Amino acid sequence: MATKRSIVITATILAVITAASFIVWFIPQNKSSTLVVSDYKTHLDSIRERHMAVINETENDFKEMLSGKISPDDFITRASASSSQINSLIIEMIESSPPQEWHERYSNYGEALKSYNSYLRETMVVANKIKDGISPENLQENLVRLENLKKESESFSLKSYETKP
Repeated sequence: MATKRSIVITATILAVITAASFIVWFIPQNKSSTLVVSDYKTHLDSIRERHMAVINETENDFKEMLSGKISPDDFITRASASSSQINSLIIEMIESSPPQEWHERYSNYGEALKSYNSYLRETMVVANKIKDGISPENLQENLVRLENLKKESESFSLKSYETKP
C-alpha cells in the first residue's frame, strides 16, 4: 500500500517535472538567424538587382503621381513599402559580415542604400505637400533636392563598384 509520504513525494516529483517542462517551453530561445555568404560578389550583385527593381518601381510610381495617374496617398503607401524593402537590404548587408577585402565595397553600397532611403522619405514628403497643395516653385525646389539625393545614392553605388577587392 502507498503511504502518505510516498504519494506526496511522487506528486512533488511530477509537479517539478511539469513545471520544468513549462519553463523550458516558455523561456524564449535566443535563436538569431545568421546569414552565411560564401560568394560576396554574387551576394552584392543580388542586392544591387533588388535595389534596381525598387528604384525602377519607385520612379514609375513617382512619375505617375506627378502626372496625376495615382494619388499621393497611393504613392506614399508604395514608397513606404519600398523603404521597408531597402531597410531589409541594408540589414541583409550588415548581417552578411563581409571579410576585410569586401568591407569597403559593402560599406559604400550600404551608403548608397541609405541615401536612396533618404530619397524615398523625401518623395513621401513631396507627396504630402502635393496632397496639401504645393506651389509650382516649391515643387521645383523639392524636385531638385530629390534629384540631388538620387545622384548621391548613384555616386555611392558607383564608388562601391570601383572599389573591387
